[in-house]
Amino acid sequence: MQIFKNCAGSGSIFETLRLGQPLVVVVNEALMDNHQSELAEALAERKFLFCARPETLEETILHMDLGSLLPYPLSSPMAVVESINQFLGFPEN
Repeated sequence: MQIFKNCAGSGSIFETLRLGQPLVVVVNEALMDNHQSELAEALAERKFLFCARPETLEETILHMDLGSLLPYPLSSPMAVVESINQFLGFPEN
């Protein structure tokens, strides 16, 4: 089994989650407003990934339970389009 380690940028996170592989993200705490931390911690709380900081990465990897992760639900872009169309009052296809 592969385990992916990524930065905690949203693009990197969601691209890897779509692959269905275990993911450990490392938060860059030097960023303003630390938005990476907010996203990574929220997804870790929902059991989609593991979240670490550079100083906790080794401990996180040593103690992670891969069986505790849940699969990330895949989305349908058409569902978003249909919701917007419905909100705007466009006729259904």
